[in-house]
Amino acid sequence: MIVRELHTADGPVAIVKDARTGDFFRFGDVERFITQQCDGETPIETIRQRTEARFGGALAPERLGAFLHRLAKAGLLENAAAAGSARRDRRIRGSLLYLRFKVADPNRLFDRLARALRVCYTPHCCVLCAALIAGAVGTAVANWSDITQDLSRLYRLEAIPPFLAITFIAASAHEFAHGVTCKHFGGEVHELGFMLIYLQPAFYCNVSDAWLFPEKSKRLWVGFAGPYFELTLWALAVFTWRLTDVDIWANYVALIVMAGSGVKTLLNFSPLLKLDGYYLLSDYLDAPNLRRRSFRYMGDVIRRLWGGVTSPIAKVTPRERRLYLAYGLVAALPSLGLLAVASVKTLGFLMASGQPFALAAFVGLLSTKVRRRARKLFGRSSDDDDWDGDGDDDPADEESSPPATSSDGSTRPPKPERRRRRKRALTGLVLAAGAGAMGVFGHARLRVAGPFSILPVRNADVRAETDGLVEQVYVTEGNEVRAGDLVARLSDRAHRTDLAKVNAQIRETGARLQMLEAGPTADSIALARTAVAQARTRLQYARARLSRNQQLADSGVLTRIDLENSAEQAAMAEHDEAEASRRLAASLHGSRPEEVEQARAELAGLEAQRRYLETELQQVEVRSPVSGIVATPARELADLAGQNVQQGSLLAKVYDLKRLTVEVTVPEREIAAVRVGEPVALKARAYPNRTFHGVVTAIATSADAGPAPTESASAAARSPRSILVITEIDNDSLLLKPGMSGEAKVYGDRLRILDVVLRRLALTLKVNLWSWW
Repeated sequence: MIVRELHTADGPVAIVKDARTGDFFRFGDVERFITQQCDGETPIETIRQRTEARFGGALAPERLGAFLHRLAKAGLLENAAAAGSARRDRRIRGSLLYLRFKVADPNRLFDRLARALRVCYTPHCCVLCAALIAGAVGTAVANWSDITQDLSRLYRLEAIPPFLAITFIAASAHEFAHGVTCKHFGGEVHELGFMLIYLQPAFYCNVSDAWLFPEKSKRLWVGFAGPYFELTLWALAVFTWRLTDVDIWANYVALIVMAGSGVKTLLNFSPLLKLDGYYLLSDYLDAPNLRRRSFRYMGDVIRRLWGGVTSPIAKVTPRERRLYLAYGLVAALPSLGLLAVASVKTLGFLMASGQPFALAAFVGLLSTKVRRRARKLFGRSSDDDDWDGDGDDDPADEESSPPATSSDGSTRPPKPERRRRRKRALTGLVLAAGAGAMGVFGHARLRVAGPFSILPVRNADVRAETDGLVEQVYVTEGNEVRAGDLVARLSDRAHRTDLAKVNAQIRETGARLQMLEAGPTADSIALARTAVAQARTRLQYARARLSRNQQLADSGVLTRIDLENSAEQAAMAEHDEAEASRRLAASLHGSRPEEVEQARAELAGLEAQRRYLETELQQVEVRSPVSGIVATPARELADLAGQNVQQGSLLAKVYDLKRLTVEVTVPEREIAAVRVGEPVALKARAYPNRTFHGVVTAIATSADAGPAPTESASAAARSPRSILVITEIDNDSLLLKPGMSGEAKVYGDRLRILDVVLRRLALTLKVNLWSWW
């Protein structure tokens, strides 16, 4: 036996190491005195009397016997030494969820390493490493965006082997740092191996000899050496990654060390996990078995509040009470919550995927874990006799419970167990009867819940009906408009110019049509006759002149040119006479029908063009087609002024927000309880303190789209589906906006509470379990 005395916040304690088994035990004054009396010759009654005389209190024989039985079971008494030695000489220890495999005894190796690495434990080296880590942290923060982008190189299948190999080397160096530090301070390290924590591999190095160091600082350094050394490796990796090119192997290795060691160090320093952070906290507070004792204390408190039998809580000192309560709450609530959420999610997935064997295996593992948690919280005193525990505590961190003594020379008798059991049974029976009566006679409405999204009943787009420049916008976001209200105005200068031209052409064509329709007058006919007579007279004179000049030209008196001029004048006079005769004939016959029809067609075309231009002028005033609220952002509306828009361009959106359509997404398995006309209650995320009401107006005729065509039929059947339930609600307060979301409840028939519970169980289990057989 190796015995060391330590000074803690609760007084001096003795740490005893069994050199044969490697077990450690922690004794207070009373326990230490009793163990010193166990010399193999002193009777138990004498030991009890000496203890009472030494500490001035009463010690019940059964309490002393229980304590000696614990010592025997731990192998501290000669008659149990062989059994204890056999129990400890195992390479595989622990439970299914916390399994340890001893690989080697590294004591001699660590001896040589401790001598070779003595310089690493000098103050100068520690300060240098701290500066290196601080510089690496600053470098990582300054280049965080580059680091996150570079981490994508690890998201590949071929990155797994090098990642595992480098992580293995870093983890080995981490454990070696613990062991070498323990050897440096004079301890022994005889166990190195790996473990499975919840089926996840990890390395460990048993440095329980640190408990024999009287100085707390040395014990803390042994626990801090591993993460400190790994932080130093991480710092070197950061600088290597920063100073090397991406395409060389050193940069890739440094990136793996940065990712693996960085995340692992954060987890290591967490006091909620049984890793380095937990043991550092336990050593710093001088509170061995902090996690197990905290859970046991929390269980005792809960059982005391429930009325169960528990060991005296007054045995715990005020300091320990604060520690156990604080750590128990902080560690138990996240742990149990995470376990519950993960269990529910996993059970739901396995049931939905139709894997009964995987479900049975998971239920077995879960029951093992729940049993261990229940033992920690509500374990009986006999559980303390299990020195190996459940594999979740370090066997090198064990403490023997002292026999309780009383200063008044007596022990407090416990309350009758039979009365407590009868009281608990009666309470449970009353609660069960009340729950059964409520289930049979009580009624509740079926409620189907699902997320919803809001759509306006009428969603109108205000668009330009003609091309042009936006001259002015008369509304802004949030304005309430009525159907026909002016929203914007386009420039009409070009349209007015075109309309003036068309009006002039219409007047000209109309006047010509009137002339054609009226026909020739008597004056025009007389004028035409006069023109014919004049033309004939000119023709006679021209012909006579031509005949006379022909005779003169034949006699040689007149030149040939003069003769040709006379002939030309005679021809022109003949042509004028024919034209005047034609005009006279036309005047006598009136206007042609084709000319009248042509003039009318031209006039009709001009009239149509004028109506089009007048409509265009009306369309420059853009008006709202419906009543509602302008939903276009004010900035977009302000930017419209001066823009050239084409016909059909969107100018604004107007929503009818007085009545809204709500789409509720209901799971496929719940749709049987939903019918048209049933009430709906909605709780929007924007207004958690208000409830909006409506009724179901329609139910979609099909479920949402299934999986991709490449998925198998079984995968398609397992994929979650939902059906849209449509409801309309009044929104006179205009609180709800399109696009808002929240949760809705559709209220179905009123059923017995028992039927509601059975229906929920059937929805959860019946179809999936039925498909297994």
